[in-house]
Amino acid sequence: MANLPKHPMCGSVTGEYLSNEDGSVQVPAFFMDAEKFQRIQSDLKTYKWNDSDFLLATFPKCGTHFMWETMMMLLKGSADYISASKTLLMVDACPVGMSNKVFPSPRVLNTHYRIDVLPGEFRKGKTVALMRNPKDTCVSYYYHYKNITMSMKDEPNPFENLTFAQFMELFLHDKDLPYGSYFDYIEYMWSLRDDPNILVVFYEDLKMNSIDTIQRLNEFMGTNRSPELVKEIADAVNFDKMKVGKTTGPPSKEMIAVMKTQSPNPEAILEKLRLGTLQIYRKGGIGDWKNHLTVAQNEHFDSFLKGWEAGKDIPFKYSQN
Repeated sequence: MANLPKHPMCGSVTGEYLSNEDGSVQVPAFFMDAEKFQRIQSDLKTYKWNDSDFLLATFPKCGTHFMWETMMMLLKGSADYISASKTLLMVDACPVGMSNKVFPSPRVLNTHYRIDVLPGEFRKGKTVALMRNPKDTCVSYYYHYKNITMSMKDEPNPFENLTFAQFMELFLHDKDLPYGSYFDYIEYMWSLRDDPNILVVFYEDLKMNSIDTIQRLNEFMGTNRSPELVKEIADAVNFDKMKVGKTTGPPSKEMIAVMKTQSPNPEAILEKLRLGTLQIYRKGGIGDWKNHLTVAQNEHFDSFLKGWEAGKDIPFKYSQN
């Protein structure tokens, strides 16, 4: 990996990590700038969990927006799209105290961190852990890095000309990227599957068996929504419908008000969020990896997976067949 570009937010550059309680795990932090990072961390450390809230934990590009929208619809008791951005409830990227005016409890906080590196308050409530097969995650993450990640910092993107082959090596072996290794993340979150406060859901099941999977969520969350509403939500979170619904509606008045407290030009921030959402909803399919991995790359990926002992019992689905 010596010839590959270094991520400007990787741990060895920023020096910022989140650790578990005994310090045995260190995860490179999501770091935009020092002032914002310090405020986010301060809010995390002082936050008191509200028992009516839920936490959604996913590695990047595993269906976070898809699942967050679904869970929020169950909480709201409506299949209408949520007009404010989930970013305001992303504890990695936004001070959690700032979201209260837009998203009062009950709500779904979300994170890409593994939950053992978050303060203990975030392990008091119910958590949905969403997982996606590693090949599709790798492909989706590749486009995320090329198109989105660095645009958030208004700086040149060192990954703009990165090939998929190069990124695949980073995905398989680089533990210094923000949030660390996909494989370490999934291994830890899968180990929590028998915890009664954790529900492990696979992205592919949410796509292929939406009604049954949303009903599982309904039962786990205790929202007690009717079978009719569960079906309406399953229809609303169809990928193509949701992509249109989430990028054409106006932002809520509450969200505009919050943005005005953060910037003299809130319209520019809201437009950036809208464009970012357009890019985030790329394909959302299952098996897109087949359009990207060559035969040799797929064999290399499979060889890596064979050596991943903890992942051998995880029932990933790599296609819709």
